[in-house]
Amino acid sequence: MFARNIIRNGIRIGAACALFSILAWGQPALTTISDVLFKADGTRFNGLAQITWLSFDSASGASIAQQATTVRIIDGNIFVQLTPTSNATPLAQYLVLYESDGTIQFQETWNVTPSTTPLRVRDVRTSQPLFPISGSGGGAGGLTQIQESDVTGLVADLTARAVKGPGFSNSRTAIINDTGQIEGAVGTATDCMHVDGTSGPCGGSTFNFVDGESPGGVVDGSNLSFTLANTPFPATSLHLFRNGLMQKLGFDYTFSGVTVVFVTIATPQPGDTILAEYRH
Repeated sequence: MFARNIIRNGIRIGAACALFSILAWGQPALTTISDVLFKADGTRFNGLAQITWLSFDSASGASIAQQATTVRIIDGNIFVQLTPTSNATPLAQYLVLYESDGTIQFQETWNVTPSTTPLRVRDVRTSQPLFPISGSGGGAGGLTQIQESDVTGLVADLTARAVKGPGFSNSRTAIINDTGQIEGAVGTATDCMHVDGTSGPCGGSTFNFVDGESPGGVVDGSNLSFTLANTPFPATSLHLFRNGLMQKLGFDYTFSGVTVVFVTIATPQPGDTILAEYRH
């Protein structure tokens, strides 16, 4: 009977030890942060420190879930134990929000190193955050780089957009060169831009108007060709009259450059008056 009890007790102890080993496996070591915080005026800080972190794995293999904890700071004294982040996988950090008088006064980030002795706040405070802690950060406490090709359609959209050309310049009128790139217009500040991207003096070309011109040529009933003093521009500005009646281009006459040619059926007869109006 005594032997059986020893065996039973041994089994119980062995099971308890095995269970303890399972529970203790991977348990993270903690670093103590202990300090006294002051305000700039020399008085001690009183309030709360809200510590937030994203999910990460400790050096011992323990999986640290994303969460937050709030530590009360009384008469400047802050005391908290945290899993080190300097050797975490992936990189991790703590975001600390200091609250006093019902409002958040300031915030900072901590990078906690393994230590068997207590650390002060200045030992864990970082000058630059490793990454923004608000949001998922890839869901594991670190940055997840996304390639352009990972976003559907992004590469095609970026290729389709206009990009800077070799002649790009700030504070200039933008023009599109022959390869589709954006460049700055060349010219003086008083120039005007043309639709083809060139620049020049403002005002453009001026037109001269001709009214009541008698084309050169003999009106004898057989001559069909008459000459204008200038080339009409645009060509559609030419209005040709015979005895006060406007002649129809292509039906009563044709013209090229400064030469007007009547069709045979519309040959000017002796005594007819031919007048031309146009711009050039």
